[in-house]
Amino acid sequence: MTDFMPESAWAEPAANPAADFWESSRPAPIQEHRASRPSVRAQRRPAAAIGADVHELLESMARKRVPRLDAVRQRLQQSRSSLDLSGMEPALQALQAATTALDFMASRGDDQVPTFVQQGEAIAAAVGALAQAVVPLLERHASGGAISRLMWIDLVIESGSLHKRVRQGAHWLAEMDQDLVARRKQSNTPVTTRAIDALARRAHAMHERLQVVHRLCRQARRVHALSEQLAAGQSALCTILHGRVQPACGLLQEALEPLLLAAVNRVLVPTELIAAIDARHELQVALTQAAAQIERLREHDRELGTQLAAMEEKTRPPGLAG
Repeated sequence: MTDFMPESAWAEPAANPAADFWESSRPAPIQEHRASRPSVRAQRRPAAAIGADVHELLESMARKRVPRLDAVRQRLQQSRSSLDLSGMEPALQALQAATTALDFMASRGDDQVPTFVQQGEAIAAAVGALAQAVVPLLERHASGGAISRLMWIDLVIESGSLHKRVRQGAHWLAEMDQDLVARRKQSNTPVTTRAIDALARRAHAMHERLQVVHRLCRQARRVHALSEQLAAGQSALCTILHGRVQPACGLLQEALEPLLLAAVNRVLVPTELIAAIDARHELQVALTQAAAQIERLREHDRELGTQLAAMEEKTRPPGLAG
């Protein structure tokens, strides 16, 4: 079974070859509807002329359209380098470790007060380091979003242009198939039969080349979908960092201030301790969400890299050139 047309020996009639191509819901070509009319049959183009048109179409795609689509792929490949989380992940891990090490009971023992103070200072330092790592990520996301969308538009346009030409080529090959079937029925000499067989072999070879371009178009659609998923994942990470982690950092620091003050020179108010415990829990939940989102981003990025590599292979297959 081929990618876009039913399995067929090119000399046999197809029930409805155009309907299977790209799983189209469009009505069959007019030529098929009127195949029984002598006037239309007389206007049928010869297979040799159709084959020349398909050949030229394939050559044009190989020379122009496929290289343009590959140029978009290269730009998408280069844009993957903007997903740099090397500074973000260690900062999140350091803050998670600092909040986990925070011992609220140490604030009540005179001999452990210095330890509690050091723990508070460690959290403040980790919060500052995370803030420095978050700002570049938010800036890259804000500036790179528009550029990414432009590349996706180019990908859709170029793959759509190829898609349109593949559909045209498949339609012509279906016409060529019909003409060969009609001529084979009328053939009565070995020379004519050999000529028809040669045209059928040529049609089959062009069909194989058309399949190669068809698979490239499908691969481009996969890359486009993964690129959008990756961008949505980056937006989700920025939302978590800006909307949950950073506010939770501020709440915990505010909640720790009265505890640090009480540890040195006043009585602890129980509600202040409860507020600090709740603030730490809120921050740890946000940090866990951010870490999970980073892991999902890495998975999407790895899959996108795999699909981009597969797309590169499909732009340079041996069967694409004539």
